[in-house]
Amino acid sequence: MRTKIIILLLFVFLLITNGTGEILPENEAAAAQIQVINLSIDPAILMPYDTATVTITLTNTGTKSVAISRADLYSKEFKILSDSYGKVGAIGAGNTMSFTYTIRAGGLTGIFYPVFSVDFRDANFLRYPFRVLVQENQLEVSVLNKPETFVPGKKEELIIHVGNPRDNPVTSVTVVPRGPGHEITPTSFFSGVLAPDSSVDIPFSVTPYGETPIEFTVQYQNGINQHEVTYTLPVETRKKSRKQADTILSNVQVDIEKDHFRVTGDVTNSGLETANAVLITTAEPAVPVFPFKVYAVGALKPDDFSSFEVTFHAGENVTEIPLRASFKDDDGNEFFSDTMVELGDSHEPKAKPDEEGLSPVIIGVLVVIALGVAGIVLHSRRPRG
Repeated sequence: MRTKIIILLLFVFLLITNGTGEILPENEAAAAQIQVINLSIDPAILMPYDTATVTITLTNTGTKSVAISRADLYSKEFKILSDSYGKVGAIGAGNTMSFTYTIRAGGLTGIFYPVFSVDFRDANFLRYPFRVLVQENQLEVSVLNKPETFVPGKKEELIIHVGNPRDNPVTSVTVVPRGPGHEITPTSFFSGVLAPDSSVDIPFSVTPYGETPIEFTVQYQNGINQHEVTYTLPVETRKKSRKQADTILSNVQVDIEKDHFRVTGDVTNSGLETANAVLITTAEPAVPVFPFKVYAVGALKPDDFSSFEVTFHAGENVTEIPLRASFKDDDGNEFFSDTMVELGDSHEPKAKPDEEGLSPVIIGVLVVIALGVAGIVLHSRRPRG
């Protein structure tokens, strides 16, 4: 019994001795040499519900090895997706050790301070709060040169402007247009990295066929997180463009010639763009005929004009006919407009004889003159006695 008591006392003594060793001043001094020398967050600034990677690097600036029992990351605002570091081991003098955690932001924005905690085996602990910023700013998208109206079949050049208002760069910036029924080139555009407070201008060609809106979706990554923002461009084709070429007919005059009508006048380009391949002709119920079934004017620059002349047939009951002016834009799209022209009351041309007969009076005068001339000739030839 006495031997058991002695053994028990020795065991208690050893426990007391070991406990006193864990809180020795020299162990605390060694643990105090453990410092955080680097902390990186990717992405540097999160968006709501983004996932980020946090890497923390410790170094031992002392001369004694320090044992680490565990390392944890704590936060109320972020969900810690990775496990804690248990049974880390010792970090030798002059050595470094890195710890990587995966976190996910919630729906709140602002500045938050998760805490990195290191528990030492032979000393107390290290607590290191660090700053994490969550911003909601999306990329900004706009159109720099949107036309006032679209013309069906006419190609328009657009510039999509993408700006980054965030405090960190975003990567893999790609613009994808979607517009069923329209011709859009290119079908996508990859821009790459977009630095903070910078922008990029991306050209697109759009040929509309209808009024379906066009969506320009900008896809990008914030770290490993995929995001996108969409700009919707309305397509309106019913309004007339103020810049488009516009042919106006003036000084129109209708004349009747034999078995057809002849129309003369002037055509003027009142638009702000060049009208190419301008043609003037007539449309139903008129029937174009030679010599001027179609009058080719050619190109008319803004405020330029030219004369024209067309010939046609019209039925007995036709009182007005359309004069049709057509032209092409720089992309080869054809446009036309009709101007109604009244034929008047005497709208039925009648065939005229090729040779008109002389009047009876003139014939009588000519006969008298001929007889007089003949008499004079005969009288002059009679012999004189």
